[in-house]
Amino acid sequence: MIDISRKLARLIFPHFRFGESKLDDAIKLINIGVGGFCLYGGSVDEVIETIRILRNASKHPLIFAADYENGVGQWVTGATRLPTNMAIAATGDISFARRKAEITAIEADALGVDWIFAPVVDIATNHKNPIVNLRAFSDDPEVVSSFGREFISGLNSFNVINCIKHFPGHGDTDIDSHLSLPKIKKDIESLMSLELVPFKALSEVSDSIMVGHLLVENLDNLNPASLSSNVINGILRKKMSYDKIVITDALMMKAIKNETEAGVLAFIAGADLLLYPQDPLRLYHAMIDAFNRGLISLERVNESLKRLDILVSKRRVNNYRARDISVIGAVEHRKIIVDISHMCGCVVKDDRVNLGKKIYCFETLSEDEKKSVFFIDRLKEIGFQIVDSPSQADLSVIVSFSKPKAFSGKINLAEKEKEEIDKIISDSYKVSFISFGSPFVLDEYLNRVDLAMCFFDDFPEFQRTAANYIGGITSLKGKMPVKIYE
Repeated sequence: MIDISRKLARLIFPHFRFGESKLDDAIKLINIGVGGFCLYGGSVDEVIETIRILRNASKHPLIFAADYENGVGQWVTGATRLPTNMAIAATGDISFARRKAEITAIEADALGVDWIFAPVVDIATNHKNPIVNLRAFSDDPEVVSSFGREFISGLNSFNVINCIKHFPGHGDTDIDSHLSLPKIKKDIESLMSLELVPFKALSEVSDSIMVGHLLVENLDNLNPASLSSNVINGILRKKMSYDKIVITDALMMKAIKNETEAGVLAFIAGADLLLYPQDPLRLYHAMIDAFNRGLISLERVNESLKRLDILVSKRRVNNYRARDISVIGAVEHRKIIVDISHMCGCVVKDDRVNLGKKIYCFETLSEDEKKSVFFIDRLKEIGFQIVDSPSQADLSVIVSFSKPKAFSGKINLAEKEKEEIDKIISDSYKVSFISFGSPFVLDEYLNRVDLAMCFFDDFPEFQRTAANYIGGITSLKGKMPVKIYE
């Protein structure tokens, strides 16, 4: 029983959330034998020290994973945050996908993080999707495949484990699976011609695939993909001949009603590893019970552990040693942001004529602290005057920072904001709409504005580049990676 219980524990990857999780609790999970942890947050020093302590406490090699989709700085204070996938794809240059992955891998490796849950290879097909959006490279599966391949190559350059997600494709939903269960009505032929294209193209070079909590009704009308043998064993294992690690999306997500039961069902359905149950101990005991009742076989457990050992071997976790942490947040890593600011900036429309120097700026989703401060400051630096109302302005600029955020269930614009925008358009001489987030906010306004630009991220460098374009100082070379409805 001791041997099988530890084997079953290795299939579970709990979370460690800095500021919430306790080291003592994590060590208790290590003592029962969990396979590793998914990390959220922390400073550079906190992450390094926590990983050191947990590795030393474990009798077997641990794997540390993280959702560093947009660089380590997306979660870790002091590290480098990098542009979104859609911003990268707008450059049209796949080498930037590789560079993004290399920087991520260098900094993750220095922290001691082994496994990056990236790249996202979902297709940005549904403009109301509240959770994929900018995380996708494009709405073109071939573009997604080519940029995804380069990203994987970049991680591989530094021996960091990759993971493509969210199988069988989370792009064509308008529901956040963190909140409820999305339903997809497409048949297998439609999926194979679009959503599954990147997964099929990248399966040979991927180390692992994350299965999403999505109900694909024509494949399994009862179980989410993450709990479906038809999807995991039928499509992924047999039809696509995938024989590497399959991991669930986080089991604590609200798309799943009972995380403990779901974890057991996911393993029975063909998943190898069970990610982020809110109560890992309860899932551990449920897995032991399922084994004792004959629902889980030793052969099946050993099969999954053999796949996990391949990841351990790739990272050479047994020989782990301290790294040079000076690379984390290095100045040269931020250079990519400057390099691509004019290359990812896309001019969707420009019908301006003889603009004056007076500008009114309205920021959507604004709170007490304005995000557009870098944009406005740069406008002032190059000679524009910021005025208080659209009627006073030669150009009214609407600035949006809308982007996907887990558990928000929202994207694009609220009704109140739309009312304000309508009034600005009606009161203005000329109107510009600039998105430093989701490009799909333009769907309702492209025919009603004179200038429209997309940057797909809100870095100060991107904001200054937008101001420079308005001032005629620079050109923008980006090409839209997604379509805008007119």
